[in-house]
Order: sequence, then C-alpha cells, then structure tokens
Amino acid sequence: MDELSARRLRNVLPVLVEQRNLLVSGGVSFAGHLVDLAIMQLRLTLNEISEDELSEFSNVLSGERTD
Repeated sequence: MDELSARRLRNVLPVLVEQRNLLVSGGVSFAGHLVDLAIMQLRLTLNEISEDELSEFSNVLSGERTD
C-alpha cells in the first residue's frame, strides 16, 4: 500500500470511532459492533497483518497454540 492510501485510511479511523461511539450511546449496540469490526479490519490492513497472523496471535493469547 502506498503512503497516500495509508494516510487516507488512517484519516478514516477517527471518523469510524466517532460514529461507533454515537451508535453505542444511542443504544444501537449491534451497529456499533459492526463498526468495531470495520475498525479492526482497517487497522489490520494498515499494519499489514494477515488473517492467519491474527488467528495465530489469538490462539497464543487463548492458550490454544498448536505446534
């Protein structure tokens, strides 16, 4: 990902966080959760973390690592 694209995506994060907060404070927690997922996916993309890496990390944290 080029720097311009990354910068644009980073600028979206605070907007998504603000929208999530508005949804949750307005009692629409499921929609807030969906925005949380979008935030997580965006952060994974920006940090170039693959789904496999995230899965392995999750397994390590939960103590289910299989070697």
